[in-house]
Amino acid sequence: MHAARRTRLHRCALICALFFVIIQSTAVASAHSVLFKAPKIAVDANLTSARLTIKDGVFGRVTLVVAKGGTLTLKNLDSVAYRIKIGATLVVIPAKGSKTIPLPQRGVFSITCAKVPSLKATLTVK
Repeated sequence: MHAARRTRLHRCALICALFFVIIQSTAVASAHSVLFKAPKIAVDANLTSARLTIKDGVFGRVTLVVAKGGTLTLKNLDSVAYRIKIGATLVVIPAKGSKTIPLPQRGVFSITCAKVPSLKATLTVK
């Protein structure tokens, strides 16, 4: 009888330990899904306009998403003009000025500066 009681205690301990491992792995998986989600880069594709600012020779954002038919406004906060190429289109933005361009077609377009090659962004028109 003493051996039978010991066996039941061992089973109970084993079940408790197994239950603890399951609870811990579930908590870790749950925490992992919360902590390690990829950042959401794409903005709602129904967005009809976007703004890209240039300040101190740097774009304010590197990724923009706009719906087809929307607009992109380039705002220059610096005291020098910039020649910005969006896809094949060249846009000159005066010092302390801005330009708004229509986005009539879908696609992914690179945005670069003729003067500052490191000045880059990506525009997705959905």
